[in-house]
Amino acid sequence: MVVERHWVLGVLTGLSVISFSGYANQTQPELGIRDKTPSLTALTHARIVTEPGKVLDNATILIEDGIIRAVSRRVSIPDGAYQVDMTGYTLYPGFIDPYADYGLDWEYPGAPDDGPIYQIEPIGARHYNSSVHSEMRWAEHFQPDDSAGQWRNNGFTAVQSSIQDGVFRGQAVTVSLADKENHPLIYRSDGAHQISFDRGSGYQEYPASIMGSMALIRQTLSDARWYQAQSEKGLITELEPQQSLAPLANLPEQQVVFTSYHPDDTLRALRLLGEFEVKPALLGTGLEFERLADLSRWNATLILPLKQAAKPSLDSSGDALDISLRQLRHWERTPGNPAAVAEAGLPFALTQYGIEADQFWPRLKTAIEHGLSADDALAALTTVPARITGIADQAGKIAPGYRADLVVAKGDLFADGQLQALYLQGQYHPLEVDHTPPYLGQFALTLDDNELSLLVENQDELSASLSSGEASLELFDVNVNPYQLNGKVRLDALGYPGISVLSLSPSSGGLNGTLLLPDGQRQALALTSQSKAESTAQADPESDRPEYVSRVTLPNRAYGLDALPQAENLHIQNATVWTSDERGILTDTDVLVRDGRIREVGKNLETPRGYRVIDGTGKHLTAGIIDEHSHIALYGGTNEGSDAITSEVRIGDILDPSDIHIYRALAGGVTTAQLLHGSANPIGGQAQTIQLRWGENAEGLKFDAAPPSIKFALGENVKQSNWGDDYVTRYPQSRMGVEALYRDAFQAAREYRAAQQRYDDLSRSAQRRTLAPRPDYRLDALAEILEENRHIHVHSYVQSEIIALLDLAKEMDFKVQTFTHILEGYKVAREMAAAGTTASTFSDWWAYKFEVYDAIPQNACIMTEQGVNTSINSDSRDLIRKLNQEAAKSVMYCDMSPEEAWKMITINPAQQLKIDHLVGSIAEGKQADLVLWSGNPLSVYARAETTWIAGKPYFDRQRDLAERRRLSDERQALLQKLLADDAPAGSGDLDVTPEETPEWHCDSVSHFVNGRLVMHHH
Repeated sequence: MVVERHWVLGVLTGLSVISFSGYANQTQPELGIRDKTPSLTALTHARIVTEPGKVLDNATILIEDGIIRAVSRRVSIPDGAYQVDMTGYTLYPGFIDPYADYGLDWEYPGAPDDGPIYQIEPIGARHYNSSVHSEMRWAEHFQPDDSAGQWRNNGFTAVQSSIQDGVFRGQAVTVSLADKENHPLIYRSDGAHQISFDRGSGYQEYPASIMGSMALIRQTLSDARWYQAQSEKGLITELEPQQSLAPLANLPEQQVVFTSYHPDDTLRALRLLGEFEVKPALLGTGLEFERLADLSRWNATLILPLKQAAKPSLDSSGDALDISLRQLRHWERTPGNPAAVAEAGLPFALTQYGIEADQFWPRLKTAIEHGLSADDALAALTTVPARITGIADQAGKIAPGYRADLVVAKGDLFADGQLQALYLQGQYHPLEVDHTPPYLGQFALTLDDNELSLLVENQDELSASLSSGEASLELFDVNVNPYQLNGKVRLDALGYPGISVLSLSPSSGGLNGTLLLPDGQRQALALTSQSKAESTAQADPESDRPEYVSRVTLPNRAYGLDALPQAENLHIQNATVWTSDERGILTDTDVLVRDGRIREVGKNLETPRGYRVIDGTGKHLTAGIIDEHSHIALYGGTNEGSDAITSEVRIGDILDPSDIHIYRALAGGVTTAQLLHGSANPIGGQAQTIQLRWGENAEGLKFDAAPPSIKFALGENVKQSNWGDDYVTRYPQSRMGVEALYRDAFQAAREYRAAQQRYDDLSRSAQRRTLAPRPDYRLDALAEILEENRHIHVHSYVQSEIIALLDLAKEMDFKVQTFTHILEGYKVAREMAAAGTTASTFSDWWAYKFEVYDAIPQNACIMTEQGVNTSINSDSRDLIRKLNQEAAKSVMYCDMSPEEAWKMITINPAQQLKIDHLVGSIAEGKQADLVLWSGNPLSVYARAETTWIAGKPYFDRQRDLAERRRLSDERQALLQKLLADDAPAGSGDLDVTPEETPEWHCDSVSHFVNGRLVMHHH
């Protein structure tokens, strides 16, 4: 039986039973008469895109029981098959959305209304943290619902679905969008594991920061690996059952999807999960074009929402002042993000997530206009998401043995074609399609000797008019169906009295059709799209791509670099050199720098060949400034204040290389900073020493030569003195409790190491019969302190607490490296000197809370006089730019010598951070971290002219001035482009451009929930 083409869209709905009878639930008894309707369908004479880049013309697809049995230009069609003539149609593989929540209706229990929750009693053998749901199998909760249409209307035939809530979110289910019962819809029940840094509805205090979430992921994956290893030894009976750990045991062999809320989350996730040999697919943010080099190094697989940064509002002259350059760059370039990712060669899928469903195809067409090829777009909808969801053996292509999930289109779907229908598991499904777009625009035609123009518009409702010279002829009764635009018109003015009927269909060059004249004659018409004629006249398709006026820099914001600076060989002549060592201040002195190192310091040195000469006459050269205590360049919180001990969290996990305060600090002569955890708990997180290498990524900022350190804290913050009435249950709540907590923590670490050593001392055969100690990242960090492999920097103020910690350190046999803040240090300077500890303080901050009322501006001088290595720190993103002036205050307050004052921000903090063998002074062999000042560096009038790190100029004042002019020109060009753009203000997505890095303080406490950072201070 042959079905004519004109019948296809009208009656193929009746084939749903025919095409699907083989997919009933095999274990469910039949009710009533068995369905034995034939289930063989042949789609003939179609243009078939079997997969990206592969096309068959005039070909046939044979479908049986919802499975493709044959695809070829020459298919032998069995007797009795239903044949559907698809002439004029293009068939594509069904699209797959790898990131959805279709068919799931679920909420986790809400938080009890009784203050902060530090521990929960999990149901069953689930995880101890309420944001870990790795035991969830969303296939067990899947139920198809009416929301399928929002995907089907865009061509999707399958989705990977899960509830996106928590850090570990469970295993997704991949399902068909067909109108069927549950069982035949499930393509994969154990889908990709879902992970994020967002605790979601988890109501425990921990984790309260991104670094806390990362530490939770690290510990959980370590626990899963340990649990699996002990299980394989047959020791499962000695272990507690762990529903949440078992599904994670073989994670490297499973699919994983990671959800990003910040553009750097993708890189953080790749590094973190890479520690466990897990390579996730990463949900993007729309800004991947800014990080292509890093993503390419990981060969990352991405899931891209079609995010487009919102168009900024520019209704008044004052509005321009509130629009950042970063917003303008994102507005211009985010439509081209998929094309940029494709050009980088990274595999990616597309998702509807994050935008309205009706915006999917307009956004995709915009991405194509910005350079995304049709093949790459199709791959992003078919083959790549099939791999991500683990169903590449059954979906994503049109091939024998694959599911009969098909997209039916009229024309090229990625140009001017239109979606018409879907086949879902062989079941025909018509779509609610707006057929108007191919007809919109202006078209030229000739009727006899008359040159006419047809204008079709669709404002409030479809309208069309013909014009010839001065004459205008309105069409009436205009309507559109899947095949034609039809309308009536009076052509009396052209010599055709009466009503004519116009019928038009899309063609490659515009429209074609017929005109039925009043006398019954039929006139064939060919209409040329005037807009298409103009565009096709351009020979180079690349020229159709929008021209960007913005730059992409490192980082992609104002003052970002086009390329990273290169090391220079330098001869700095006749400068006043502040050596920061026993040589003091040298006048009229030269410094030679080669390969990033200081090679020679002396007078009247000869210039080697190939060196750049810098005249330092009247200028001062110093070592780069070092800040012992800073919180710049951090994302997602400086405190994990949710527990009394969080030594497992790592500041190094959350570096933000795009923080503008890196650049501003360089402009103040700072080259190195220790980024510390805050003071919300007695034992905080692991610190990270960085060098301010502006333009580098997060890993490039890390000063790997610096030994590990950690933040401890004393005083009001750790015992929650000012946290409010709700925060009165976390131990400790007193200064005595703080000391007791330290003692217990170090004893636990000592016992932990002893247990590990006992296990290591066992023979291999004995180890196979013995439960291995569980690796504990929290105790590992504390044990490293006892082993002198990690150094303590302690937030402190009051003399009694300082003495108490020194006594405890002697008792427990560990050393306090540095007391930071220490505004009562002058009271206990002798005791500190005797203990060999050091101090990093403020120059003259006092009276900002009760425990600093006894601060005096002579503190730094008194500690120095008593033999305590003393430095001046900033603890402020603003003050870090003025540390030279902060050091000078001790000259004013207590006659400290200029040389000694300068050491407090160079060699002294270098010694405190154990990096003085590399930086902190100007000496032969050391790294060339240098600052050339316009005058005496202790003067408020001195300006840093150039700041080098390892001989690379990361800040140069002349370059800065030129860059300001360049940025102004770029900004004005973007504003002009913005003004000329006809899209409404606010169109796009408001959540694309990340918020600026907050100003973190020691007492800043944050929560990251539902992709938003909420911050407050205690």
